Amino acid sequence: MSTRTRFIPKILLMIWAGLLALSWPGASWAASSETAAGTGADAAAVVSYEAEAGANTFTGNAGPADCGTCSGGKKGGNLYGGSTLQFNGVTADQTGVYTMTVHYISGDPRAAVISVNGAEGENFNFPKTADWNTVGTYDIQIDLKQGSNTILFDDGGGYSPDIDLIKLQLASAGDGVPDNDGSIGELGKQLHVTKYGSITLTEYQRGFSVANPSYELLYNTSTGLSQYNWNHKPVIKGAYSEIQLDKTVASKDYGKHTFKAKDGVTPFRDATGEGIKVTVRSEQKGLPDLSQVFYIYNNGPYVLTEVTASQAAGLTTNQIVPLAVEARGGVDIGSYGDNRVLVTPFDNDSWSRYQAKSINTRLNTDNYVSSELTAIYDNTSRKGLVVGSVTHDTWKTGIHWSGTDNKLNELRVYGGFTSQASTHDSLPHGSVSGKSVTSPKVFIGLYDDYRKGMEGYGQVNAAIAPPLAFSQNIPEGVPVGWNSWGAYADHLSYDNAAAVSNYVKEHLQNNSFENKGNVYINLDSYWDNMTDQQLTDLVKLIHGNGQKAGIYYSPFVYWGDNMDQAVEGTDGKYKYGDIVLRDASGNVLPKLDGAYAVDPTHPAVKARIDYYMNRFKKEGFEYIKVDFLSHGSLEGRHYDPNVQTGIQAYNQGMAYLDQAIGGTMFISESIAPLFPSQYAHSRRISCDVDGSLGSTEYQLNNLTYGWWQNGTIYHYTDPDYMTLVKGGSYEGAQTRVNAAAISGTVFLNSDDVNDPAARQYMERLLTNPEVNALAVKGKAFKPVEGNTGTKAADLFVLEDQGTYYLAVFNYTQNSEQRQIDLKRAGIPVQAGASVQVTDLWTGEKVTAGATLDVTLKSAESKLYQISP
Repeated sequence: MSTRTRFIPKILLMIWAGLLALSWPGASWAASSETAAGTGADAAAVVSYEAEAGANTFTGNAGPADCGTCSGGKKGGNLYGGSTLQFNGVTADQTGVYTMTVHYISGDPRAAVISVNGAEGENFNFPKTADWNTVGTYDIQIDLKQGSNTILFDDGGGYSPDIDLIKLQLASAGDGVPDNDGSIGELGKQLHVTKYGSITLTEYQRGFSVANPSYELLYNTSTGLSQYNWNHKPVIKGAYSEIQLDKTVASKDYGKHTFKAKDGVTPFRDATGEGIKVTVRSEQKGLPDLSQVFYIYNNGPYVLTEVTASQAAGLTTNQIVPLAVEARGGVDIGSYGDNRVLVTPFDNDSWSRYQAKSINTRLNTDNYVSSELTAIYDNTSRKGLVVGSVTHDTWKTGIHWSGTDNKLNELRVYGGFTSQASTHDSLPHGSVSGKSVTSPKVFIGLYDDYRKGMEGYGQVNAAIAPPLAFSQNIPEGVPVGWNSWGAYADHLSYDNAAAVSNYVKEHLQNNSFENKGNVYINLDSYWDNMTDQQLTDLVKLIHGNGQKAGIYYSPFVYWGDNMDQAVEGTDGKYKYGDIVLRDASGNVLPKLDGAYAVDPTHPAVKARIDYYMNRFKKEGFEYIKVDFLSHGSLEGRHYDPNVQTGIQAYNQGMAYLDQAIGGTMFISESIAPLFPSQYAHSRRISCDVDGSLGSTEYQLNNLTYGWWQNGTIYHYTDPDYMTLVKGGSYEGAQTRVNAAAISGTVFLNSDDVNDPAARQYMERLLTNPEVNALAVKGKAFKPVEGNTGTKAADLFVLEDQGTYYLAVFNYTQNSEQRQIDLKRAGIPVQAGASVQVTDLWTGEKVTAGATLDVTLKSAESKLYQISP
């Protein structure tokens, strides 16, 4: 077996670190570009502007450069280190939204900040071109005013592509916002009222309303549009469903919409509650019937919805949309302070970050498709709408949106999302065929505090697909111990792993660094540096030291290049060329993270899983880190003909892995999709945290917007290991411990015990009883603020049985003074009263009233317990 991790050039680390998992437009490459002359742009004209033109302005290192493959033989080059290129005199015949096609060269992925007419710039990530001589294209939407405009390309302090030229074409006049207001039309005369427990169904001449104590759904059967009200105010207007056939077909465009209480209302009880299922059937000659289904619960502020397309002759689609809105102000939460839309990454690879994007984002929103869920909220009041998929058996779900004036004008929740940057797919989403095809089931709920809504969303997902249960052989508590990767990486050996086991026994596990007597010593990638006998001896040593042994496996990748290599566990029957994932034409999919994806449905992949799991169980391993799982979710042609999508393949592969492990090990997912979530006890909330202050901030970005996963869809959210010696200072190392302690948690150190500095940090920072007791609670703190863009919040809070905990972080190299509003943090302080604040590291106690003053050194953080 080859257990190898990826090696990424330093320049890519610089560019990728901190970037979102974004969905970028497809790049195309050409050997040369057509040069068009002109001074204006209209709907019929494409107008070009050369980067090297004398009218343009260069600053810093940037300037014209020779380019044999560029139009005119030149380009604008050397945009790095604080340099800019400004196109001047860009003339538009009319005000509107224009498509700007950038012709560029970039042998690796690079970013540029682009601004028009001096407005705030927006960062765009340009995919790599074939090489440094091949011109590629990238489309961006921009606003141009009638007359002369300027367009600035800024390197943002990093490295940007070389620019050949830009081409401009009018996409839409005006602001591009839909003209309709989302009105669903009058429902007409009231006909009949029926009570179903706490739910009231009212039928009208042209539709119905159905309401529980929290919300009301209205549906107009004449227009095919629906409206969602909370607190008697419209929040979603003009909603409908869609399906992609040879063209996009919308339910609102069907000629007939039928609802009859006799046939369209069915009582139901599911894992999340009980209520009534309401179905509206839309029919149009020559098209599949569309059945829009709404699950209305007796209690609770949320509704679930899905759409099923059916046709006797069968149908095929790779995109189906249970919820679509295209109307000016079509989604309006009724609160307008600091309005945000949450962009969620598909997985935790490539240093992916969440982004709390301004709701007033109207252009280039293909770059901000959220995966599986979003929250549309006002950070000031915290009021918010949470929308996301709760079924994850077939589809990857995307959420596309666009907004102005603190409202959304477009919202599209669809099964069939793929993206090179987000889902890592090089192919479109797989097509689903059958006499009927059903969308993902989607959660829609309005909450006074969006954070409560996200936790509620997690709870509904967990009710439908609970996290992996603990068998009687696995301790249920937070795993505490050590992982080899940060300390030894590819230099893992018997001697250094044995030294760690002995050191932990002598210095840590009897000094509170344990959980109910359980301590793990986990071998990461490169455990196969050891001989079989060394591995056996090491497990015996670990067990003899009163510890549990952990191991590593990546079930859905092949790290080699020899397609004739025999697959382990198949007795030579299969070669790796038989199991690597391919497209419909039989071409092997490109590598991801340096490894080929293998087909989770192939019998040889399952035989390989059996081979290694049997070996691990025989050796006595009780913990397993499973890695590079996103490879198993890639779209491709699968061995099992019944598997039509990457998520179907992933579910089959993960279910088989769980079966092979047989309840004998704690299963921790490393690089993995957020969903499906039922196959592991924990999942990394972020990956590749090296212990530096910057990487800890990145990890806490994922806690800022992903804390809700802990205790809902996963038992524990894993903050990655703690390599204390890489913290840069005592305060930086302590901050790494604090970040891990508040994140869920899987509480694993990863320092080299042969390093005296590392030992000093371990003995000072891993043996504090109060901090360790907080960590093994296994509860994630939630953010106080959710307006941090792609950054982390610096204040987190936890309430546990009436006791409050507060974590305060300084991510800078400067000292800081903070005054914390305890009420804003959610800590109740009666007027004129005080609370006792205890520093968990020092034991120092102070009293505070409505505010708490905190002084932080550079890179320092504080953990407080707060009691009345």
